[in-house]
Amino acid sequence: MTVIIEFPFVHLHNHSMIHIRFSSAINLHHILKNTFFVKQLQNKEEDKDALAAKAKEEAIALREAMAKQLPKFPPNYDLTQSEATHGGDFTHFYRFACGEEMALLPQQDSKGANNGTNGSTVTDNDWMDEDVGESEGTQSKKKKAKNTKKKAKNNHGNGADNNRNSKNKGANGAAPSASTPTSNPIFSLAETEQLLHSLNNQTIIDLTIRLSGYHSPPPHRRILGDLAYIEAIMPGSATIHITAFSLGFYVNKTNATGFDPTPAAEPYYSHSLLDCLLLKSKSLREAWSIALQASHKRAELLKQAALSEDAFAQLYRPAVSHWWNNHSGTALGSGVAVPAPSSFSSRLDSVTLRPSWLVPLPMLGNKRLDTWRDHSSLHKWNVARSEEELTSTYGMDIRGGGIRDWNEELQAARDMGVETLEQRIERARMIHKVLSDFSDAALQGIHAIFDGYITPMNPNEPARSHVYLHNNIFFSRAVDAGLDTFKIIQGDRAARKSASREAANVGVIHRLDVPGLYTLGTVLVEYLGTRFVCQSVVPGILHGEKAHTLTYGAVEALSELQCDAEMHKVLEESLGEECMVATRSILSKPLSDERMEAIRQFKSTLALPTNAAIEESESQVDAEVKANNVCGPVEMKGILGSDKRKYVLDCTRLTPRDANWVAKANGGTGYWEAAASLLGENSKTSRLIPATLEDDEWTASILRPELVTSYADEKLKQFLLIRQAKEAETSSIVVTNGVSETSSDQDPVPADANEKEKDWVDVETSGKGTTEEAKKEEEEFIQSLRYNVNVFLPYMKSIENANQDAHAQLQKDEEEARQIASYLWNTVLPDVTKELRLANGSVIQIPVDGKSLTEFLHKRGINCRYLGRLADLAKVEEQNDVEAEKVYEKNKKEAKLPRFRMPLCWLELLECEIVARAAKHVLDFYLTDNGGTAAIQPAQTIASFLSAVISTSEETASETELRISASKGDAIDTDDINSLTLFDVGGKGDAVHKPVRGRSEIWSDIEKEIGRRFRYTLSLYNNNAARGRALYAPLLRRICQRSGIRIAAKAYDVGRKCVCGGGSNSGGRLDYSYPIAAVDIIDVLPLVKHAASSGEESFTPCLFNASASPSLHIVLADAKAISDAAHRHLNNGNISIASEYAQEAASLYQRVAESPLHLQIAKCINLLSKCHFYGQDHDMAILSSLKNLAVSVSLGGFDCMETVSAHSQLSDAYFAAGKVKEGMKHVRAVQFLMEFLAGANYSQLSSMYYKVGTQYFECEKLVEALSFYEVAQMKRSDDRMVDGIISSSAAMALAHLGKFNEASSKEKIAYQLYQALLGEDHDRTKISSGSLLQFMRLAMEQGKIAAAQKNKISKEKEANAVAQSIKAEEDRAESSTKKKKKKKKGKATSPEDVSENIPEKTLQAV
Repeated sequence: MTVIIEFPFVHLHNHSMIHIRFSSAINLHHILKNTFFVKQLQNKEEDKDALAAKAKEEAIALREAMAKQLPKFPPNYDLTQSEATHGGDFTHFYRFACGEEMALLPQQDSKGANNGTNGSTVTDNDWMDEDVGESEGTQSKKKKAKNTKKKAKNNHGNGADNNRNSKNKGANGAAPSASTPTSNPIFSLAETEQLLHSLNNQTIIDLTIRLSGYHSPPPHRRILGDLAYIEAIMPGSATIHITAFSLGFYVNKTNATGFDPTPAAEPYYSHSLLDCLLLKSKSLREAWSIALQASHKRAELLKQAALSEDAFAQLYRPAVSHWWNNHSGTALGSGVAVPAPSSFSSRLDSVTLRPSWLVPLPMLGNKRLDTWRDHSSLHKWNVARSEEELTSTYGMDIRGGGIRDWNEELQAARDMGVETLEQRIERARMIHKVLSDFSDAALQGIHAIFDGYITPMNPNEPARSHVYLHNNIFFSRAVDAGLDTFKIIQGDRAARKSASREAANVGVIHRLDVPGLYTLGTVLVEYLGTRFVCQSVVPGILHGEKAHTLTYGAVEALSELQCDAEMHKVLEESLGEECMVATRSILSKPLSDERMEAIRQFKSTLALPTNAAIEESESQVDAEVKANNVCGPVEMKGILGSDKRKYVLDCTRLTPRDANWVAKANGGTGYWEAAASLLGENSKTSRLIPATLEDDEWTASILRPELVTSYADEKLKQFLLIRQAKEAETSSIVVTNGVSETSSDQDPVPADANEKEKDWVDVETSGKGTTEEAKKEEEEFIQSLRYNVNVFLPYMKSIENANQDAHAQLQKDEEEARQIASYLWNTVLPDVTKELRLANGSVIQIPVDGKSLTEFLHKRGINCRYLGRLADLAKVEEQNDVEAEKVYEKNKKEAKLPRFRMPLCWLELLECEIVARAAKHVLDFYLTDNGGTAAIQPAQTIASFLSAVISTSEETASETELRISASKGDAIDTDDINSLTLFDVGGKGDAVHKPVRGRSEIWSDIEKEIGRRFRYTLSLYNNNAARGRALYAPLLRRICQRSGIRIAAKAYDVGRKCVCGGGSNSGGRLDYSYPIAAVDIIDVLPLVKHAASSGEESFTPCLFNASASPSLHIVLADAKAISDAAHRHLNNGNISIASEYAQEAASLYQRVAESPLHLQIAKCINLLSKCHFYGQDHDMAILSSLKNLAVSVSLGGFDCMETVSAHSQLSDAYFAAGKVKEGMKHVRAVQFLMEFLAGANYSQLSSMYYKVGTQYFECEKLVEALSFYEVAQMKRSDDRMVDGIISSSAAMALAHLGKFNEASSKEKIAYQLYQALLGEDHDRTKISSGSLLQFMRLAMEQGKIAAAQKNKISKEKEANAVAQSIKAEEDRAESSTKKKKKKKKGKATSPEDVSENIPEKTLQAV
C-alpha cells in the first residue's frame, strides 16, 4: 500500500505539488510525529470536511429553493394541452404560447405583484374567461377545472377573494383600489387590464363634432370672415352650431329650423373650439372633468405598469386581454396608433408588425363576444369614420404641394455620397425611408383599385388587362399580356411566377448596389386571389419613344434585340462578375419562325396601328441575321430614361432553368419521367400526376442561387484536388540518365482523376505546372463558373446556322445546367434527408412550421417544388425503419438496431406544407373564377373551403341534426346565415357566383394541384389509413397565413366531419359550413412582397391602414461587416469583443431603420444575448434575452420559429441564474409551440419534456418528474439512445417511489435498447443490467413482503370474521336467555327447555 500526500510548496510562486510516498510497512504517524506536516495535514483534512459539509448544505438549500419555485400541476393534468395543440381549441392560444398556464397561476403571490415576466401572471385563475368560467381544458374536463379552482381559492384564502371582488368592481366601472391607483402601486395583470378598461371608458365622451350641413359659407358671409360652420352634438343629444372665423369660434343662432350664422345672445367666444363648447355645455364640462381625472389615473397606472413589467410582458398583456379599448402601444419604439373601435380591431395588431392569423374575441362589458350574434356590437356609430373614407386620397399627399416622384427620390438617394461613414448612414437611411413609404403607398393604391376609386388607363380592354397609374405608381396584374410583347413565357401561371422571380432579382441587384445601374421600386401585392405588380415609373416612358431610349433587349415581339455597348459593359460588371451570369451570343431575332407567325396572325386580328420601322425590318432578308452578345435573360430590357440613368427591367432569371422540370425530349434530365414510369397505369398516383412536364408554369422554374453556389464550391474542390494530384505527380518525377521514373514512395494518381476532371472542370491542362499555364488554367476555371441563363427556353430559334461556335457553347451550357440539376436530384436531396435522419446527433434544428421549412430548404438551394420528392424520400426512410424493427423483433439477440431513425415529423411537415401551398392556389382559383364574383362576398367560399380542408369526411343530414340538437342552440344553421345578408337574389347572369363546392370536389382539386405542382400523392391527408398523423391545426394556420385569412380564436372541431354545402341547398349559392362558419372569418388581408426585403422575406400579410413594409434590406456594408466580425469573435471565444461589435452593429442598423423592429437588429440582439450567456453574466443575459423575445414576437408574431428559439434561450438564461419559476414558464411555452406547430411527433419534444422532468427529479419532486418522463416516453424520439435514457430515468423515479415492479419494466426497455445499440460489453449496458437486477431483486422482495402482508391481512380478516361470528352467537344466546327468564316466573322449566337454552357453541364443543 502506498499513500500519497500532496501539499503546496509555499515558497514557490507556482505552488508546485510535492509527492511523498510512504510504504505501508512504516507507521505513518510515527514518521510525521513532532513535525509541522502533521498539523498541516490535519488542517487540510478538516478544511476538506468543512468544505464538503458546506457544499452539501448549499446544495441542499439550493435544491429546496428550486423545489419551492417549481410549479405544482394538479393530478391528471394534461401536460401536452392536447385540445389546444391538436383539438382545434384556440380560445387560450396566446396564453399557452406565452407560458401562462392556468394551472400555474394560483401559485403566484396573492397580491399579484408584477416582477419581470413573472409580472404577466395573475392570481385569479378565471379572470380572462369572466362569465365563461372554463379552464384551458376541454368541455369534458370542466369538473376537474372547477375542483382546481376551488383548491386555488382555498390556498389563497382571503387574498384571492379580495382580488375577485376587485375584479367585479373594476368590471362595473370602479377601480379595484380604494381611491386611486397610487394606493396600490403594483397590480396584477388582471387588475391592470380591468383598471385600464374602466379608466378608458371614463375618458370616452359622447360628443360628435362635424361640419354642418350649411358649410361652406356663402360668399356674403365669407367676406365677413366666416371660415366654416360646425355642428356639435353634446352629451344629452343637445345640438350646438358653431361659427369658425379668423379670430376663433362662437355659438351662432342656427337651429333645426333655419340658418343664421350670426352670434347668439351668449356667443361663448373663445380662441379654442373646445373652450367654446365647454363654456356652452354643462354636461360636457362634467364629462370633461371626469375624463381628465381618469386620464391622470390612467397615466399613473401605465407608468407603474411600465416600471413593473418587462418588454415581453407589455406585448403579452394586449395579446391575452379581451378588453378592446386598452390600447397602450408597445414598449418597443413608438406607440402604434389604432383606429376608432370597430368589430375585431384587435389590440394584438398594435404590438406586432405582422397581423396574426388568429384574432382573440373581444369583450363588451362583462361578456366575451364568443358567439356570432355579438360580432357587430363593437362597431359604433361614427360620422368621422365615414368622412375620413370619403376624403381619403389612398396614399397621395395632395396637400404637400405635389405628388411624390418615387423614382426620382429613390435614385437621388442612391446617388448620395459614400465617402464617410456618416454619408453612408444617411444614404442608407434615405433609401430605406423611400422604399418603406413606397410600399405603403402601393398598398393604399391597391386598396383604392379594389374599391373602384381609380379609373384604369385602358378602360376599353378586358378587366384582367387593366393597368392603373396612381400616385406615380404603375399598377398591373400579373397575367399573360398576350403575344404583342416580347416574352418567352405564356400563360397566367407562368406570368405570376415570373413576376415573383423578377421582384426577387430586382432585390438581388438592389443588394449588390452597383454604381451606374438602377432598378425601379417594385412591390407585389396579392389580394383575394389576384396578384398586382406595383412599380415606380421610368422617367419619360409615359411621354413617348423620344423621351427614353431602349438600349438593351426588345419591347415588341417582332422587333430586333438592342445591345448598346455601354449598357452591356455595365451589365457585365454587375450581373456578370457579381452574379456569375455568362455572356452568350443570341440572334437579334431569337424567336422561332412558328412563334413569329403566330404573333403576326394575332396582330392581324387586332385593329392596331402599324409601325413602319418594324415592317421594314421584317421585310429584310433573313440572310443578314445578326447575333448579339447578351449578359442576362433574353427578355430583359435596358432603358436609358429621360434623366440619363440606365434602368434594368424584366430581369426574370439570374440562374439557369431547372433541367429536372424540362421534358427529356427537350433536353431535360428525365428524372421525373423515369419516376412516373414506375407507377402503375391504373393507380391513383398515375391519375393525379401528369404523364409529361409540358406545362407553361415550368418555363419560369429556375435553380436557386444557393444551389449554384454549392455546385461551384464542389467544382472548386474537384479542381483543387486535381491540381494537387498533378503537382504531386510532377514533383515525383526523377530524371536519371535522361529517363523519367516515378518515385515509388508517392501515392499514385487516382484512376478516375481524368474522368472527374472531365465531369467537373472544363479545362485542358498540359501538366507542366508553369506559372503562366496555372494562371491561364485558373482564368478558364473562373469563366467556367459563369452560367448561361438562356438554356432550355421554348420558342427559340436555333443559332446553329448563324454561329457554329455559339451553338457549340450553348450545348455545353445545357450540359452544365443538366449537371447542376442532377447534382440537386442525386446529391442535395438525399443529403438533406440523411442530415435530418441524424438531426438529433448534430447541431441542426428541424423546422417547426412551413415558413421555417421554406427557409431551411432555400438555404440548401432546394426549391419548394421539390417538396414532393423529399416526401417520397422520407417515406422510403420510414419504411426502412419499419423493416429494421421487424428484423430486430424476430431476432433480438443477434440483430442490431440503427441508433437514429427518420423523424416522423419531417414527412408530416412536408405534406402539411404541400397541402397548404396547393390549397392556396385552388382557393385563388375559386375566388377569381367567373370574373371574380366569389371575391365580392368571399366569407362563405373561404369558410366552406377551410371546413373541407381540415376535415376527414362530410356529415350526413342525420348527423348534422343530431349535432345541432346537442349544441343547445349555440350552433349556426342555414337560417342564421340567411339572416346575415342577401346572398341569392335570383338570376343566372355572370354576376352570380358559382355554387359552393362540396368536400369531395375541393379535395379533388387540391390533389390534382398537388400532382401537377409537386408530382406527389398524399398519404396522410384525405386518407383513412393515415393513422392520425395529419396536422390539421397547423394546416389551418398555414393556409390562413399564405392566403391572408384571419379567423376568430375559438374552438373548432378539426380532424372530424364537416358540412360544406356543395350545392345541397336551393341554387347551391348559400349554405352554412361547419366547423368554420362564414361569421368566423374576421378579415382577408393583402399579402405584400417587397423586392428590397431582407433575408427570406416572401409574401407577408399586412393591414390596409398600417405600415406595409417588412424588414427591408439596409444598404450599409459597414454594419454588415461589423456584424460578421461579431460572429467570428464569438466563434473564436472573444466574448467581450463580440458583444461590443454586436452592440455597434445594432446601433448602426437602428440609425438607418429608425426603429428597433428590424430583422438585422433582431439578429444582433440575439447575438448579444448569446455573448452575455456564454460570458456568465446572468442578469444581462436575461435582459438581452427578454429584448430578443420581445423583438421576435413583434416581428414574427407569437407563433414563429424565431419566437420559439427566443423562448428557449430565455429559459436557459433563467435556469442559469437560478430563477427556475420564470424559466419554467418559457420552457412550457416552447413545448406548447413545438407541439402546436409541428405536431405530437416533433423530434425534440421528448427531450424538452425530459429536461423538465430532470429538473423535478433533482429537486426530489418525484411525482411531477414521473409525469414528465411518461410524456417524454409517449413522444417519439429519433435517437433510440434518448429513449433508453428516458426509460432509465423513469425507472429511477419509480424506484424512489417504491414502485420496483414498474421500475423493472422501464429499466428492461432501457437495457434492451442499450444491448441492441451498444452491445453487452458497453459500460452503459452493464450499468443498466445491474440496475435491472437490483430493481428485480427489490421487486421480488417487495412482492414477498406484499404477499406476506396480504396473507397476514387475509388471516386477520378470517380471525376477525370468526370472532365476530362468535360474538354474534353469544349475543343471540344472551338475548334468548333473558327472554326465557321472564317466562320462568309463570311456570317450571323442563329438561327439554334446559337443553334448548344451551348455547350452540357449547353444543358444538361437546
